[in-house]
Amino acid sequence: MNSTFTKSMCAAALLTLLSTSALFAQDDEPVARAQPVADAEPTRAEPIASATPDVRPLSVTVELISGKTQITGTLTDTTNLDMRTSFGMVAVPLSEVAGFRFPSADDASTTVVMLNGDSITGATDVKMVTVETEWGVAQINGQSIQSILFVPGLAWTSAKGLNGVRWGLSNQTSTTSQNLPASSSSSSSIRSSSPAPSAIGSPPRIQNFGQPFNN
Repeated sequence: MNSTFTKSMCAAALLTLLSTSALFAQDDEPVARAQPVADAEPTRAEPIASATPDVRPLSVTVELISGKTQITGTLTDTTNLDMRTSFGMVAVPLSEVAGFRFPSADDASTTVVMLNGDSITGATDVKMVTVETEWGVAQINGQSIQSILFVPGLAWTSAKGLNGVRWGLSNQTSTTSQNLPASSSSSSSIRSSSPAPSAIGSPPRIQNFGQPFNN
């Protein structure tokens, strides 16, 4: 009986030892700890690129100071004309301009005529004008330009005022009709102001007095 009791005690002690070892083993296992979440960085909206208007091609007719040469094409390198006026600097949008005329011997200021008929006078400093033509690109010196028209069929008119010559634009067809003489009847034809063809380079009339021409 003593041996049985001893075995029971040994078994109980062994069971207690195993339970204690298992408990310590559980205590030795690392406990997962919650890691602090990093603060979320505030999102910043990227600035939207400002929309820059594209240069709109403008059809122009450039008249040189000689008055005999005109260059027709497309102006593509600028959309504004910087001008110093009596009330300050202004940037005139070329899309609203009918034409502008540069200083001359009769007028020391630049005249800009708008599409609505208004006109602005002031000082400009145009170094170069680039016009794309059908035969290539023309770079014109600003000092060689007399005027630039943005509307076809217009002609410059001048009138003397208190401050000098005042320039304006009018329809070329109406200006031509005003300069023509009034016809006496509806059936009369309009005579050209140019000399008769016989007076332009025609050879003198040679009278032959019965003598043969020499070869």
